Amino acid sequence: MGGEETATRNGAQPELTPAEYLLRFWDANASTFMRWFLALPYAGQVSLLRNACPDIAVEFDAAERNPQASQLLTPELSLKALLEENGKVFLRLMNARARRAEDCTRHDLIYLSALRAEGKMPVFSGDTFKHVSLAFIDPADPEQNVQSLLPSASKAVLEEKRALIAAGKLIEADVWLSLQMRQQVILTLLTNVAHTFETMFLKQIMMGEVTAGEIGCRFCGTSTRKVDGEAEAATESAKTTLLRCACEAAYYCCKEHQVEDWKNHKTSCKKIRQERDQTAVETSSE
Repeated sequence: MGGEETATRNGAQPELTPAEYLLRFWDANASTFMRWFLALPYAGQVSLLRNACPDIAVEFDAAERNPQASQLLTPELSLKALLEENGKVFLRLMNARARRAEDCTRHDLIYLSALRAEGKMPVFSGDTFKHVSLAFIDPADPEQNVQSLLPSASKAVLEEKRALIAAGKLIEADVWLSLQMRQQVILTLLTNVAHTFETMFLKQIMMGEVTAGEIGCRFCGTSTRKVDGEAEAATESAKTTLLRCACEAAYYCCKEHQVEDWKNHKTSCKKIRQERDQTAVETSSE
């Protein structure tokens, strides 16, 4: 409470949680971001997701007999799965996590509880609960403190708590910790993508310039311009400054990639230029 009051007095906004940041981003930019993301070629979408999560899997094998913890914890987070339907699966995930967080938490708990019942759920507590008979969380507790029953607890009390867990009134502590980890991994990916879009793409639109290292080629994602022939003689600026489309919202490492990407970019390019020209006309008439 005191920290919030201090922040208010100093005029600083309290730091947003990842979930709050994602909701703010989606409310402000959903339409623009979706059009931009869907217009990216596959290589550009892959580059964006890999920048957001360098160790993201290309594909998970559903038939794997001994899947890794990452596959069990977040089976939907692979390039193949997220970029199905030209990337619409990724956009649906972002929309759900931004707008329907409570529903997502409910589904996450159902999924993890099922894994727990099968003995497959990744566990992150180590030996923390080794010496207790049962550890659990009361979701109605604002502090979300872990409660536990010692081995001396009566069988009746133990069965009562387990019945409440089965009814969804309490949550087993290991399931709760796995839930936090699952949501953290998903939100980190989504907020990293959102941050990239806000600081790079929107910066292009507002400022009209951006460095190659910040945005990369729209077609292949590289941050280095391909210079013809005499690379040694090329200036450092020529090597690191990408070619900019007439709409000033797309950059390319070479003319060939700009031509190759035109079929994907031409519609949004035309719209951006029309909106820019309209804004210029309205401004000049004021």
